Amino acid sequence: MFRFLEGVKVVEIGHILMAPYATQFLGDLGADVIKVESLDGDYYRQLGLGKKKGVTAQWMTVNRNKRSISLDLKSAEGREVLNDLLRQADIVVHNMRVKAIERLGFGYDAVKAVNPGLVYCAAIGFGQDGPYADFPAFDDIIQAYSGLAAVNSVGSGKPTLLPLAIVDKVVGLMLGQAMLAGLHHQRATGKGCYIETPMFESAVTVVLNQHLNGHSYVPPIGDLGYKRVMSPHRQPARTLDGYIVHGVYKYEHWQRFLSAVGRQDVLDGPLMADQHAMAQNISGLYEVAAKEILPTRTTAQWRALFDELDIPSAPVNNMEDLEDDPHLKAVGLFEDYDHPSQGRLRQMRTPFSVRDVERGPDRHPPEIGEHSVEVLREIGLDEDQIRALQARGLIRTFEANGADSPLIHEEKAGNER
Repeated sequence: MFRFLEGVKVVEIGHILMAPYATQFLGDLGADVIKVESLDGDYYRQLGLGKKKGVTAQWMTVNRNKRSISLDLKSAEGREVLNDLLRQADIVVHNMRVKAIERLGFGYDAVKAVNPGLVYCAAIGFGQDGPYADFPAFDDIIQAYSGLAAVNSVGSGKPTLLPLAIVDKVVGLMLGQAMLAGLHHQRATGKGCYIETPMFESAVTVVLNQHLNGHSYVPPIGDLGYKRVMSPHRQPARTLDGYIVHGVYKYEHWQRFLSAVGRQDVLDGPLMADQHAMAQNISGLYEVAAKEILPTRTTAQWRALFDELDIPSAPVNNMEDLEDDPHLKAVGLFEDYDHPSQGRLRQMRTPFSVRDVERGPDRHPPEIGEHSVEVLREIGLDEDQIRALQARGLIRTFEANGADSPLIHEEKAGNER
């Protein structure tokens, strides 16, 4: 982790992907991220492959550089512990439905009364001022609502979900930006704030950023949709031995490319009459390239020619190609490390490259409640109070030997008083 945010405390009441993805970036940047989990843990711990119950590969990808405390928030004592945490925090983030977190007693107004300087971030499905405010939401649902699945019908003719939780991740990045902006505001003014980051509205801004197009004007001067990226022929193109994606994009690119492959007929034709004609007929140019030109040579031959023409191109990698990609190996994106309960693991480091900022070791993705006792001590509970919470089953802890710990060791408690 990088020590940009050292001294910043973030409380994450998050689950599954969106909020945990955002807070992991803050943890990578040095914030102390305390993940508040139920006694059963984040549901995402149950999804994907894993060696043991409660820690899976899916979950670990978004939960490094965090500490886990496991609380029964349905109990008065558990809620008071969370309030004690919030009194010491800079940022709190949740991705629960607003009514659900309000029922727990941790809506914005309630939390503001506990800590007026807190940056309160709600990562939710739909903005609370609209008729969809209480609708349930997760990635697939928002891909449908936002038009993303429909836009992804280009080529196939039917709406298609992207095979990754793209909305959770993109909105998670927006949420991270919002948290940092709120933190800056807090540092500058001493005041807290409420920031709402809804999935639906955020995803629509991503989809229509390019595709609002003629509807950017009132009244509209043209249709929705950016022609170049909506072309059904803007797809990986078949070559003699595989597929390639090309970056023939500008008018000058098309001139160089068509000239190099001897297609003077297209250069002199209506598709390339001028810059405007190229933009209006871009789908036709993509079709000529994909159907008539690119299948005639190998991927390597085309890449060599595109390099010579100073036009970007890329082979189509499979997921299996990425771990052995020479660039990713050179920059060290994949890191192997030893997890205390999971053994040897591989992770992708934070993609940032930083100079002149101190760096510390990453925290491994924690077990459920791995840091419960540590965090409770930090907020001022003594050993008797912690043992009482454990005895009543209101918190969950984890021992380094890999077993859930029903009680603190008496000798350890005595030594640390």
